[in-house]
Amino acid sequence: MDDDPVSLNNCRILIVDDKAENLELLTNFLEPEGYEVAFATSGKEAINIATIFLPHLILLDVMMPGIDGFETCRRLKSLGKVKEVPVIFVTGKSELSDIVEAFSVGAVDYVTKPIRQEELLARVSTHLQLQALINLRDELISTLRDKTLELEKLSKLKEQQLETSQHFSHIGELVGELTHELGTPLSVVRTAVSHLNEKQQELAQQLQKQTLAKHDLQTFIDNTAQSCEIVLSSMDNVMHLIDSFKNIVVGEFSGTISQCNLHDYLHNIQYVLTPKLKRTPHTVSINCPQTLHIVSDTGALSQVLINLINNALIHAFEEQTAGTIDIHVEHQDGNIALNIKDNGKGIECEKASKVFDKYYTTRVGTGGSGLGLYIVKKLVETRLNGSIALSSEPGEGTVFNIVLPQELRN
Repeated sequence: MDDDPVSLNNCRILIVDDKAENLELLTNFLEPEGYEVAFATSGKEAINIATIFLPHLILLDVMMPGIDGFETCRRLKSLGKVKEVPVIFVTGKSELSDIVEAFSVGAVDYVTKPIRQEELLARVSTHLQLQALINLRDELISTLRDKTLELEKLSKLKEQQLETSQHFSHIGELVGELTHELGTPLSVVRTAVSHLNEKQQELAQQLQKQTLAKHDLQTFIDNTAQSCEIVLSSMDNVMHLIDSFKNIVVGEFSGTISQCNLHDYLHNIQYVLTPKLKRTPHTVSINCPQTLHIVSDTGALSQVLINLINNALIHAFEEQTAGTIDIHVEHQDGNIALNIKDNGKGIECEKASKVFDKYYTTRVGTGGSGLGLYIVKKLVETRLNGSIALSSEPGEGTVFNIVLPQELRN
């Protein structure tokens, strides 16, 4: 027993036979080997005992009073608790038809009487080991399945965290651009107000000294009007930039479906990206009907378009070349077709087929996550209920073709 690949110590065996001498003989064979033995003298009794004793193996006679061994085996195989327990028939019936019947009702082996001890013990050991290995396999499969599900959950969590990180990085970049861009008009406002404050102090001194002339007052009024015009113009620029930023970024976080004028919305996106575009030789042009409206997840739409524009600014153009990114929009049978086209260097066919793959990047080691276009495709398909495709030729630029329903339903 020590050489068994699977330990069989304390295995429980149920012996079913209506002859006391057979029960005694089998018990004398099995107990010295360390098996725990239980008895039944009929098929009905065997079924009752099996559901309580829960044997690891059953030795079953065929000819018994009441239901025979074949019917007993058939019924045992229908019981959830013991249906997987291997059954070995031990019988004096040796006809081929009996052997076939035994296997047809679910037996794993067939031993004929007179019983040979070595043969019986070998068969018992083999089937117990086999069943133990099957149970071990099932446990490993179950464990592997659980671990796989756990890994899938962790993978999804990691993906969500990476997407969230990518999103916040994108928002953070926009905030940085906004902060930088607000510096210029606010600086102009500060200068104008400081100048006006100096002139006001000069006027107050002249008034105190009673040297204020009509000409000085008129000059102050003119300076005030000019400064107010500068301040109002600068603040208009500030408010326009803040409103554009708010419309774009707040929508990205809300995830709500709303109606918007697509022409105005695209120009808001362009305006938000103005600070970044100023630092490049590239331009973005928009061709969209002025009255075209869309009902959609505008936050997801802005994230898609900003990612595609950023992707073009990073990848599409050779250094020191001025490129264009054209956004063309038209209405097509209840759908909105957006084409985002650049006149850059294009993408090789092999790379073009992978650009939407998760973690695919051509900027290994330079901080690229490989999630940008994967997220774009996911947003288009899952949140915008649309489709996106890419066409590109080396030296001819790249076009992203997006088709969205004009009215997105929840």
